[in-house]
Amino acid sequence: MEDSLDVVVLAAGKGTRMKSRLPKVLHLLAGQPLVYHVLRAALSLNPGKVIVVVGYGADSVRAALAPQPVTFVDQGDPLGTGHALLAAEKEVRASTVLVLPGDAPLVSPQALRALVERHRRTHAGVTLLTAEMAEPGSYGRVIRRGGRPVRIVEAADASPAELRVREVNSGIYCWTNTPELWAGLRLLSTQNAKGEYYLTDLVAHFAQRGQAQAVVWPDPEDLLGVNDREDLARAETLLRRRILQEWMAEGVTVVDPAAVYPSAEARVGSDTVIYPGTHILGASEIGEGCTIGPSAYLWSSRVLDGAKIWYSTVEEAWVGPGAQIGPYAHLRPGARIGAQARVGNFVEVKNATLGEEVRAAHLAYIGDAEVGAGANIGAGAITCNFQPGKKEKFRTEIGAGAFIGSNAALVAPVRIGEGAVVGAGSVITSDVPPYALALERSPQEIRLDWAKPNRPEGGHGG
Repeated sequence: MEDSLDVVVLAAGKGTRMKSRLPKVLHLLAGQPLVYHVLRAALSLNPGKVIVVVGYGADSVRAALAPQPVTFVDQGDPLGTGHALLAAEKEVRASTVLVLPGDAPLVSPQALRALVERHRRTHAGVTLLTAEMAEPGSYGRVIRRGGRPVRIVEAADASPAELRVREVNSGIYCWTNTPELWAGLRLLSTQNAKGEYYLTDLVAHFAQRGQAQAVVWPDPEDLLGVNDREDLARAETLLRRRILQEWMAEGVTVVDPAAVYPSAEARVGSDTVIYPGTHILGASEIGEGCTIGPSAYLWSSRVLDGAKIWYSTVEEAWVGPGAQIGPYAHLRPGARIGAQARVGNFVEVKNATLGEEVRAAHLAYIGDAEVGAGANIGAGAITCNFQPGKKEKFRTEIGAGAFIGSNAALVAPVRIGEGAVVGAGSVITSDVPPYALALERSPQEIRLDWAKPNRPEGGHGG
């Protein structure tokens, strides 16, 4: 148990100032819920356990964090931060308890490490993470005496003199796991402006015994909380700036940082150029020397070296080296585009693999298909992959070097052989051998002068 660490994330609040049915911690920041960013920082410390206290919208929070290695505890009635920590008592096993609010998404691992190290070094009962702010606003004020923190007063309960204090409480604490901690939580009072059990009130209890310490973090931006939509927008701007600064330091060109929207987990290689209007979200990975944008939207996709994507949407897809996607293409989940392939205007690819140097230049739908290297997909061509009543779709196979003419419909399951040609306008329902020509057309019929007696008098009809 010595020097062990558990983390408790307080994520039970509704967030009334957000004016939303969505739990506050699930509002998105850089494409991920607020609490996700808090967890990333917490998990960087390699704690023994991360306990997430849920309340309002508990099922939604659990679902959003299901892939994460966390333990959930339900607070029940939302009676304040002190009550929330007490709800986690049975799950805490480590000697040190790090408490984080679920709405502080900018907190850095460095700040958390500094807090934990100071707490262990001083053997304090509690150590606060604080910051000096020019405009403290609604943050709780840290009141000191003789240079040591003696209590925290919430802004709603503060006197005019206390409101002038600029050192604020971040809501992030280290506590030593002792019986005194849990007994103190049970003795908290609701005699305050909100009628809640304030975790901050417990600080005074430990301070009276000389067991309270504080770490004043030099960058107050790291400790900003999100209480309303304006705070959310401010945090988005700050996080985007940080991420893009890291990318640019590693050799990425960002033409207009104010108009690029990254996620914290995305990665971009050197000499890639990112143009305005681009979103690179989720666990996207972009190689070196790529051109991304203008107006590209990527979600959890992998793009290899030298590829170009512009005015297009790419979702959970794989784009090979030197491939070109756009403008106005849509790669849906499961799309794999081979090296030097071209997916052009208004082409949609879903759960399909396009081989090297495949050309699908415009107006096509390629779903649940395998397309061999060097094949050409004409304008208006589609794979008809629907299988009534089943999740799995029929598949289409197109051999290397095949040519699919304009407005052809390939009705799966069907196989087009290597080098085969499908004539424009054909509806193909059976396999086509390699190097064969497949045509399916009704004979053209022409009736001379048919339109003359049928044309409405004095007009062009239609």
